[in-house]
Amino acid sequence: MRIEPSKAYKLLSPRIVVLLTSINSRHGMNAIPIDFIIPVNYSPPILMVAIQPGGQTYKNIKESREFTINIMSKKHLNEVMKCAARYQEGINKIQQVGLHHYSSQLVRAPRIKEAKAWLECRLVEEVPFKDHIAIFAEIVAAEVSDEIVVDGEVEYSRINPILHITQDYSIEFKAIKKKK
Repeated sequence: MRIEPSKAYKLLSPRIVVLLTSINSRHGMNAIPIDFIIPVNYSPPILMVAIQPGGQTYKNIKESREFTINIMSKKHLNEVMKCAARYQEGINKIQQVGLHHYSSQLVRAPRIKEAKAWLECRLVEEVPFKDHIAIFAEIVAAEVSDEIVVDGEVEYSRINPILHITQDYSIEFKAIKKKK
């Protein structure tokens, strides 16, 4: 069966859903769930996120040139998905959905307290496409919650990340097994 090339991205699934936080010069914070995110370089550590132009998140990133990736667990799926809604500028979406924020180490964009891991990022380059803008950013700080550390190592099974296939399908994460 042939499929429409514009729908082929769905085959590249499941994708992790993260909560991207940003802030502007008026201290207006925003948070959006995104699943178009991939690492693209080791040294320096660069990742790429694709977001739609015109929204508050893009405006904040364009202005501040930084953002934070919050890796959330499935436990907070409802709060994360509520962040997909558009809120009036000036409304603290993070608090509205029942999450909590605090200061990041090296960037102004806040961290979400309930996250399992945080990647603080600074804009390197952006590439516009028709319906999304690819934002390449350097990871300048990374930290994981003590909740997911066992014997000094990250225990990835403790993250229980939110995974996405399409609007019609979700995934139940069963197990992660470490190679022996």
